[in-house]
Amino acid sequence: MTMTPGTELIELETGVFARLHEGLTNAGIIIGDEGVLVIDSLRVPSFARDLIQDVRHITDKPVQYVVDTHSHWDHSWGNEEFPEATIIGHENCYTEMVDVEWNERWRESVLNSGDSWSEEAGLVNITPPSLTFETGMRLYFGGRELHLRYLGRAHTGGDTHIHLPDDGIVFCGDVAQDGGVPYLGDSYPEEWPDTDDRLVGLPVERFVSGHGPVGEHSALEEARDFIHDLVGSLKAAARDGRDAQDAASTTVAALTPRYGGWRSFERIEEALPEVYAKLT
Repeated sequence: MTMTPGTELIELETGVFARLHEGLTNAGIIIGDEGVLVIDSLRVPSFARDLIQDVRHITDKPVQYVVDTHSHWDHSWGNEEFPEATIIGHENCYTEMVDVEWNERWRESVLNSGDSWSEEAGLVNITPPSLTFETGMRLYFGGRELHLRYLGRAHTGGDTHIHLPDDGIVFCGDVAQDGGVPYLGDSYPEEWPDTDDRLVGLPVERFVSGHGPVGEHSALEEARDFIHDLVGSLKAAARDGRDAQDAASTTVAALTPRYGGWRSFERIEEALPEVYAKLT
């Protein structure tokens, strides 16, 4: 079989795979004794079907679980393609995914994007988690202990981190990236720095983000520093009484020397006024 174009399967440990999709959304695949656990179902059903086909490169076992790292469409709108699986997410992820206004805002945004998958977004049957948790959950799967951790609000209200303590790996959705600026539109900037501190404190050597390459712990620290520096600069601008656009410009100038080469940094200034409003 041929892999989906632009994707790469990396076996991090025996039976633990990162499925990286260049320029798009990553997924995780963990092989158990009788089935498979998938981390993030991707953006629309056709992408989920491609993911399922790529799972078949590894195993013919059925997908038993899907874990949504968060509610954003590009991570969870493939859920409907897993009707036999238990879909797991944080309770806030569930709340966001059943929010009609939330869904329609995202659907309209995707439909108007002009991307090749735009029209398919209009047909998606948004399928929220069927099993939720509040602070954490443990799964014993394929001889592994998986910790599903809620470390606080950050990228969204319901970010789930899938921690494999014996392997030193964490799948962290969009809370942290290796050399990439996360989407800030639905974020909780007042709380994100503390959430990042807790994430960095996990005993891990590698992390798999929702976008970009697999990162080492040092890159996780860099991602933490980025959020701290961004929020700190905006708060300083607020203390100085700057308006939103001035705060955005000064923050970009402050961040550029260290983070200017990161993916999506060129788009950050347009997102900062909204973040600034949340902090003020």
